[in-house]
Amino acid sequence: MRRLILATLSTTVCCGAASVAAHSITLPSTLCVGKKPGCYSTIQAAVDAAQDGDTIKVAPGTYSGGITIGKSVRLVGTGAAATIISGGGPVVTIGVTSGTTEPTVSISSVTITGGITNVNSNNGDRLFAATGGGVDVLPLHVGKDFLTGATVAIADSVITGNRAEPVETKDTCDPGSCFAYAEGGGISNFGRLTLTNTQVTHNVAGAPAKGPSVTSQAHGGGIYNHVQGTLTIRHSSVSDNRAAVEVPNGQYANGGGIFDAGQLILDNSAVDGNSVVVESAVLSSFPSDVEQDAQAGGIWVAEFPGSAATITASSVSRNSVSSTNTSGDVQATAGGIDDDGTLLLVDSTVDHNRVSGSVPPASGFLVGAINGGLEVDDGSAAAIRNSSISGNILAADSATGTTNAAGAGIGNLSSQVTADRTRVVGNRATANGTDGLVIGGGVLNVAFFGGPPQLTMTNSVVAANRLTASPTITPQGGGIYTTDIFGGGNFPITLTGTVVAGNHPDQCFGC
Repeated sequence: MRRLILATLSTTVCCGAASVAAHSITLPSTLCVGKKPGCYSTIQAAVDAAQDGDTIKVAPGTYSGGITIGKSVRLVGTGAAATIISGGGPVVTIGVTSGTTEPTVSISSVTITGGITNVNSNNGDRLFAATGGGVDVLPLHVGKDFLTGATVAIADSVITGNRAEPVETKDTCDPGSCFAYAEGGGISNFGRLTLTNTQVTHNVAGAPAKGPSVTSQAHGGGIYNHVQGTLTIRHSSVSDNRAAVEVPNGQYANGGGIFDAGQLILDNSAVDGNSVVVESAVLSSFPSDVEQDAQAGGIWVAEFPGSAATITASSVSRNSVSSTNTSGDVQATAGGIDDDGTLLLVDSTVDHNRVSGSVPPASGFLVGAINGGLEVDDGSAAAIRNSSISGNILAADSATGTTNAAGAGIGNLSSQVTADRTRVVGNRATANGTDGLVIGGGVLNVAFFGGPPQLTMTNSVVAANRLTASPTITPQGGGIYTTDIFGGGNFPITLTGTVVAGNHPDQCFGC
């Protein structure tokens, strides 16, 4: 019974009459979706009938997506392998775009799949950005401002095989001047989102592996966490997702696993096997006019006010960044993590990530493959404790041009890095070109369009890192490179109880 009527009788001394006051109290109900009598046939019908606080139980089966949830309800399946929500764009949209409050929603024991989002579901200013292929947690609109949206918990679920990809550009455009963004192939989050025991896998932001795409920029193959968002991931995996762009419009792609512009907490989880792919044909000149970049195969903590990530007991492994360009220079950076905000990395591994860049052999264009494991950039800060940065690889190839391969393990660019009880081991960088820089096999510590870097390492190891290059290029700093690449001297570093040994071709350049 939805409503329990409580009759309260009271005697009123007035004209000898008695009055009866009736009070109605709404109690939470449980609705069902499935083939049993009395159940709704679709999830959306059950959501429409529900009230705040209700539970919707979904029987085994495959149900149509394109669902919108604007109420505080619990959606409970019978297991990710049994209850499947498929299709739509997004598959599930959560929140309201106007009003004074946002709902609190929980989803558990389902698979969310097959979503293809081609336009921004907010229907706001960014009409040519496709956001949230699988799940879209909307912002709250107040005037022209986007505020934090719904509170959402997703548990014991799988979000897979979804895509965010625009199908048109804002205006007729030439390569290098297009506006067609893809954000959050699996999830786009403007709210307070918690994932527990959940897999976010095989989602795409931007160009699919096969078929043409007009996307110019792709961000967050698995998850895009917006400035307004708080994203907490526990005992979960974000794996084998892809952020990609291709010719003719492709310029930038970043955050193969996670693009974080807000607050990220990653605990006892894995961000593994994600990829960023940029295939371009745009005019680009490094460093004066960079119009092409592939960045952050695993996680990008983006350059927004207050953006931050706390990563504990987790792995960021086997992610990749690949960049090519037929009409200009190439940039490929940060195979594992790119920190342009604030990062705390504890009891974790950043290992076996790869960054590669190439141009046509006769083109003479420059290729940069930078920072294989962790990049700390733009005056940001990273604190690393009891962690391992190992087995990461850089590869730059321009047979007739300049190649730069720098920071195979950690790259500190005009920022502040502290590392305690940390292993930087077995990272490698190689370059094939006529000239260039091959530097910082373990740690790169340089100024790059900013102030001097600060590097402190205590009770740590920098060992067995290796640099190789074409005969015309001299590798430097197999273990640590801490010299101004623009010719201004060395940068002091603090090493306490730290071993730097067994690196090739040398231990430290600039120490």
